[in-house]
Amino acid sequence: MKRLLSILGLAGVLAFSVQPVWANSCPRLIKEAKGLLADAKLAKADESKVKALLDEAQKLHESGSHSDSMKKANQALDMLKKKS
Repeated sequence: MKRLLSILGLAGVLAFSVQPVWANSCPRLIKEAKGLLADAKLAKADESKVKALLDEAQKLHESGSHSDSMKKANQALDMLKKKS
């Protein structure tokens, strides 16, 4: 029983320590995408979609939903890398 509690305690600590790592990744991805967007030559529709994805990623980051924020930022990056 003590071993189980120790394992659960360790799992809890690890779960909470991983979140700040994700929190720092979101702004980096968003900044990278915005830098690529500034230099990209995209159609208006694609540019609008990338901007919308980045805005959504920023809002998700600010609300603490870091994994969703990273997904949106990576979607924007994928669009930008395919077009460049």
